Amino acid sequence: MIVSNPSLVPELQYYMNQYVIHSVVNKHQIPFPSYIDPIFLKQGSVVELLSENTFPYTSYKYLYKSETNKLLWPDLVRQRLMVYAASKFLYPDSTSGDNIFQLQLQDFAMLDVLMTYRHDSTSVSFIDSTGFNIVTDATSTVVFTNFSSLQTPLSKLIYLYLELKIYRRYDNYNNLNIISPCTLLETYFELRLVDEYFLFMSDREVSFEIECP
Repeated sequence: MIVSNPSLVPELQYYMNQYVIHSVVNKHQIPFPSYIDPIFLKQGSVVELLSENTFPYTSYKYLYKSETNKLLWPDLVRQRLMVYAASKFLYPDSTSGDNIFQLQLQDFAMLDVLMTYRHDSTSVSFIDSTGFNIVTDATSTVVFTNFSSLQTPLSKLIYLYLELKIYRRYDNYNNLNIISPCTLLETYFELRLVDEYFLFMSDREVSFEIECP
C-alpha cells in the first residue's frame, strides 16, 4: 500500500504508546507505536484532555498546524516521514489550523464537560433526558441527556466514560458493537474506555461469605 500523505500527531502517538504499554486488556494484540519523547508534545491538546486524569488548563487545543521546520521533528519521525514528500508533523494550536479530528458541536460540548470533570470530579452530574442540554453555574455543571440522544461517536464515548467514573454505571456499553467508526481519536479513546471498564469490574467487591441457617 502506498501512503500518499502521511501525517503524525505526536500527542496521539505518545498516548497510544503509553496505553499499549500499560493496558491490562489487549496490549498483546495492538502493535506498539514508536515512542515519542514528551519534550515534543505541546501542552493543552484535546488528546491530552482525553488521556490524563488531570487537566490544569482552562481550554483545550483542537486545531492542528504543520511544523514546516523538519529539524524540529524527532529524529525517528524525520527518518520515517521524509520518505514521503508530502509528510506532515502536526502540532496543536489555539488560534489557527485544521480541525483534523472533525470534531462536531456535541463533541465540543462533551469535551467541555470532561474538562470540568478533570478540574473537579464532584462538579458534574447527569440527568436522564431526551435531547441535549447543559446547564452550568459557578460551582457545577448539569448535563441533561442520555446515551441514546447523543449523535457522535466521541460524545457517546465521553458520556460512557463519565457515567462510569461518576456513577459507576456500565450498562450502556455493549462490547459486541464498537462505537468508534475506526477513526483514530475515537478508536484510541474507546480502547482506553474498555480498560477502564475492565479495571472497574476487577476492583468490584465480591463476597464469598455463605450464611447457613
